[in-house]
Amino acid sequence: MRYLIPIAAPDDMFPRNEFHYPKPMIEVDGIAMISRCVAKIRADDPDASFVFVVRKQDCDEFSLDRALRLDTDGRCVVVPLDKPTKGAACSALMAIEHIDDDEPLVVCNGDQVIEADTHALVQRFEERGFDAAVITFPSVHPRWSYVRTGPDGTVLEAAEKRVLSRMAIAGFYYFRRGSDFTRATMASIRSGASVSGQYYIAPAINQIILEGGLVGYAEVDEDAYQSFYSPQRVEYYQRHIQARRAEGRADAGPLQILIPMAGLGSRFVQAGYTKPKPFIDVAGKAMIERVMENLDVTGAQFVLIARGEHLDAEPGFVHLLENHGHTTVIPIDLTTEGAACTVLTARAALRPDAPLLIANCDQIVDFSCADFVRDAVQRRLDGSILVFHDKHLDPKWSFARLGENDLVAEVQEKKPISDLATVGLYYFRRADIFINSAIDMICRNDRVNNEFYVCPVYNYAIANGARIGVYAVDPDTMHGIGTPDDLDAYLKVIGGAA
Repeated sequence: MRYLIPIAAPDDMFPRNEFHYPKPMIEVDGIAMISRCVAKIRADDPDASFVFVVRKQDCDEFSLDRALRLDTDGRCVVVPLDKPTKGAACSALMAIEHIDDDEPLVVCNGDQVIEADTHALVQRFEERGFDAAVITFPSVHPRWSYVRTGPDGTVLEAAEKRVLSRMAIAGFYYFRRGSDFTRATMASIRSGASVSGQYYIAPAINQIILEGGLVGYAEVDEDAYQSFYSPQRVEYYQRHIQARRAEGRADAGPLQILIPMAGLGSRFVQAGYTKPKPFIDVAGKAMIERVMENLDVTGAQFVLIARGEHLDAEPGFVHLLENHGHTTVIPIDLTTEGAACTVLTARAALRPDAPLLIANCDQIVDFSCADFVRDAVQRRLDGSILVFHDKHLDPKWSFARLGENDLVAEVQEKKPISDLATVGLYYFRRADIFINSAIDMICRNDRVNNEFYVCPVYNYAIANGARIGVYAVDPDTMHGIGTPDDLDAYLKVIGGAA
């Protein structure tokens, strides 16, 4: 993908009498602002190429052009400007000879980091056939640009510095063709679509819509959008990085929450429910929405594995799910030999070195998932199992037995080896700990009731030296919603209509 980044505008928030270097070269936790922006894009998209529009003065005095070529390993074009323009849209058009073609283009800010896989979002835009698309985050502050969306998951209108909704644009614009961007931007300038005499990128989205183009969007969490528009925001981000470093996870990727939801849901069908189980209404929201809300951790990425026919039955809802920048939906059209095998079908969508949480699709737990993960990080565990003390030793659960240093010595499926029954949430410090251990388990044909379960995977991780802990919750905090009777009971608990 090709990325156009205009960084030629002077910025009064960073006055030269206080900041010796131009804004793109101001350090953010020891790394130049533009270098940090480029590094994140390249981490998501290793084949990225760049077009930078810069001030010639910054190149002459501070070698900005050379720094950009080093940051991109030479995969860039630098367009220097002698004079200021009338805004980002005008600056972007100064690179027209490098972008006015049929190749796709992303236009983005040079003073931000989006803590999401932006390349995966762009691929999703391409798969949906969008002519243009934006990444959004929740806000109502008038400093941002905004979009208004329709029920079909498309953008109906965009506006600069005017709040249309809670969906602010995260300085990231995708265009299916570079020529679409240049044509739409020139048309918006000709129409006088300016704010305080400045021309911005967002009005080009309106032009695409006016031409009959399809414009999409993807949402990311508020905390996933890190803008360096002021010295205070730079300081905020530096504290954010330092806090992550103190927890020992500065280099870790986002938490990946994987939820298999590929069951048939036969009991709901027999009870007369017409929607597929993951999309059954639970007090006004789909079951999977309730589960995702229950597990949400700031910056987390969700991976949902669902039956193809279930996804086909709810295309509108699936599109809304996919518009959330932190959600990937993977269809599956086969019956696996157990939950561990189902999880492995999504391994291509997982980042091996990032943490992984595997969760049930039909369970709500009254707890803080963030605290559960934070406990594992602070104890420097390779994995952690959510458990409760089961005084009845009911063999329907999996069980964990602790050994030395309160670490798990053994787990067993459907066999009480202690009173620590598992809830069904399994954390791994790295996804590849699960992947490699699951493969070991399958190679040894270690089944229970002829299936490969997730919990016994920990035995193989422990055999390889992994430190696995537990995190206990009260049994009254658990609410199963996987059968009609369980769902009715839960709705009564929360005051919903059964």
